[in-house]
Amino acid sequence: MKNMHSKVLWILLLIFTVSISAAQGQADKKSKEDYYQQLKRGWGYMQKTYELLNRYYVDEIRPYPLLKAGIEGMLDKLDPYTVFIEREGENRLRMITVGKYGGVGMEVGLRNKKVTVIAPIENSPASRSGIQAGDIILKINGKDIKGWSLDKVSNTLRGKVGTKVTLLIRRPGLDRPFEITLTRAEIVLKDVGYAGFLDKGIGYVSLKGFTEKAPDELKMALEKLQKQQPLKGLILDLRGNPGGLLESAVEIVNIFVPKNTLVVYTKGYREKEYRFYTQDDPMLPNVPLVVLVNGGSASASEIVTGALQDLDRAVIVGKPTFGKGLVQKIFNIDKIADVKLKITTARYYIPSGRCIQKRDYAAHNEVIAIDSTDSTHHSHKFFTRHHRLVHDRGGIEPDVIVHGDSLSAVSMDLIRKNLLFDFAVKYHQEHPQFPDSNFTLTDQIKNQFKQFLKEKHFQFKIEGESELSHLKKLVQKRGYDSGILSLIDSLKTKLEANKKVEFKRNEPQIFQLLRMELAEKYGGSTLRSKLSLQNDKQADKAVELLRQPETIQNILMGNGEQLKN
Repeated sequence: MKNMHSKVLWILLLIFTVSISAAQGQADKKSKEDYYQQLKRGWGYMQKTYELLNRYYVDEIRPYPLLKAGIEGMLDKLDPYTVFIEREGENRLRMITVGKYGGVGMEVGLRNKKVTVIAPIENSPASRSGIQAGDIILKINGKDIKGWSLDKVSNTLRGKVGTKVTLLIRRPGLDRPFEITLTRAEIVLKDVGYAGFLDKGIGYVSLKGFTEKAPDELKMALEKLQKQQPLKGLILDLRGNPGGLLESAVEIVNIFVPKNTLVVYTKGYREKEYRFYTQDDPMLPNVPLVVLVNGGSASASEIVTGALQDLDRAVIVGKPTFGKGLVQKIFNIDKIADVKLKITTARYYIPSGRCIQKRDYAAHNEVIAIDSTDSTHHSHKFFTRHHRLVHDRGGIEPDVIVHGDSLSAVSMDLIRKNLLFDFAVKYHQEHPQFPDSNFTLTDQIKNQFKQFLKEKHFQFKIEGESELSHLKKLVQKRGYDSGILSLIDSLKTKLEANKKVEFKRNEPQIFQLLRMELAEKYGGSTLRSKLSLQNDKQADKAVELLRQPETIQNILMGNGEQLKN
């Protein structure tokens, strides 16, 4: 027990030193003596607090969870990306960097509070064994998983390649659960999602991640497109891409820009400047390029987007990106226990000199000493290669802003209650082959879905309904005139009638969402992605721009204002 106490206390001291160091010297001009006095006092207080708790607290204290909470509490005072990583976190880190893991190959999620298979990965042990979307996992290796978190389920399903895991599955439509044993294999996650043509000569590639495989996967996808027909233009879709390896981002930019071009540089208070240049001749140096982004495009996605914008190599279309411009490094704390600390050590800067990091994490933070003249904390003017004005307001602002369709209240309720997913699972089980080769929803399917909603007693709320319910309770509680209650009930009746109108008005969106769910059940994520592009305002705008090379050129030369759609 003494060794255990000692180990966690030393871990705490190490991390405490790191976190307090962030407060040293940038703009407050504190002397080293004052800094070490702060460190000595803070560490002393923390150690004494633990000793007193351990001696006098009403119940027995488990030291590691308590001290780990202290570690995480300190890190919470820094940025969101400086984190304490144990073995399970290391597995996730490997997935992000290498794009591989040992497992059975299926995406799981909570549906109606049950751990449900969302989709098996193609050519994985799960798909080869007949696991289907909608299957509910009841037990893993004989253990009831009721109440388990998704992280715990995922970590239990993963493991060493070649080992076995046994699942107890309940499949909707079958009378009894069944047991299945899967042998874990190496699961390779794809960085490139769907690739194809959206118009004659206009290629499209969706990039979902930035593992070490991403550059090669993208090149192979582009080679396949070029074999089908000459590329007159390309759409690179980075929407929802959370990022990954900086080196992969540099290699991907290199596909489109010349050798020896600066893509990004990093620097920090304690870390010298590092510059990253393209190393090879570009694969597509002149093909007109549009990059699609949104609020889910982050980190490495923003390096690629920002660099291509600063170099005037691509027109950026969509919505502003997330704004993550911080660089992390991994440090070992305990090699045997596989415990690490991921520390933000620098910011990255794109060719114009701007940093795209959001500045919210350091606002009103007494731990982090910020230089008031630091350009990363003010929105300064920057200029692209062709002298177009750009800013560092946090994230990349598109050249052409296009807002996608927002989800209606009824659509959001259908998604939240899993009714689109549940119907798609049910329909797929009852109809192994989809009736239409173009994947068009027939009137019969639409009517079956409406009947399904009736059987499920689907109800959704529209604007004003909650307020009326609250008002009715208030009137009843206060004993107001019964005539007011009659008026409220009359209004509620009218709102109920209006729900039918609201559902009818949003049927195109509802049936499009249903079509996507069905497409995934029959053809996987590739078919879903392909069909979703048929009603995509941002992709449509990209195609429109690429049909007009002169418009692309005008934007990149700074001859036009920022466009909004």
